[in-house]
Amino acid sequence: MLLFFALLTGATSASAQLLGASDLQRLKPGTWISVMTPERHICQFVSASGSKFVCRAKPENPVVNLTGPIVAKSPALETYDLINVSVSLAPYDWSRGIDFLSAVEGGGGLDSKHQASSFAGVKLGLSYASLDLQYDRVEGHSGFSTEGSAVIPLYRVPRFRWDRNTRFVRFYAEPGVGYRAGDGPFGGYSSAKVMAVLLTDTWSEKWVAPYVEFQRRFPFESPLQGDNRIAFGIMHMDCGGCLKP
Repeated sequence: MLLFFALLTGATSASAQLLGASDLQRLKPGTWISVMTPERHICQFVSASGSKFVCRAKPENPVVNLTGPIVAKSPALETYDLINVSVSLAPYDWSRGIDFLSAVEGGGGLDSKHQASSFAGVKLGLSYASLDLQYDRVEGHSGFSTEGSAVIPLYRVPRFRWDRNTRFVRFYAEPGVGYRAGDGPFGGYSSAKVMAVLLTDTWSEKWVAPYVEFQRRFPFESPLQGDNRIAFGIMHMDCGGCLKP
């Protein structure tokens, strides 16, 4: 189990494509780029000459006219030197990759004998992997399960748009393996899960995301005698490079 989790944790996280002077010369005007100064700035590429380039900054807070409509500030042109900054392509939908997550969850379902089951536990994750630790009641017996899963981003609704900061639902697939110890079923098992998380495009470090997770467990000794479960939880997600308000 530890080896499995270590392999999943070592999965490559989403990385930005760094741009050099020759890349900027070929870049199409209007392309969104990320400039580290060392703070992250997102802007639209305008032009490049040598090691210097110009980009159009995204407007900050709008100007509020109490007697009229809200008017956005005009985008400002900024000039940078590649010697002092690093540049990568942007934007990136950061919900596709998570640096760290922690969650508490609880739920229930039906076992192979159509009896109600219940459980509660915690979820910890790094990069594209998670570890679930749960106490449960299955077929009237108490037990404890440990499960390692991959966390694979699928799709989101609505789709990502840099010019819109929206709330959305991101779906993740979580294939994994685990072991349940205690009375009752069922020792080692494989697992198939789908998780839906409510996020926002500019979540902050204090953002807490509600989620729902559907799971089917397949015992190694008798795969057809598994159970179906649904979990509800609250998750804290963190991403070192995420866009934050």
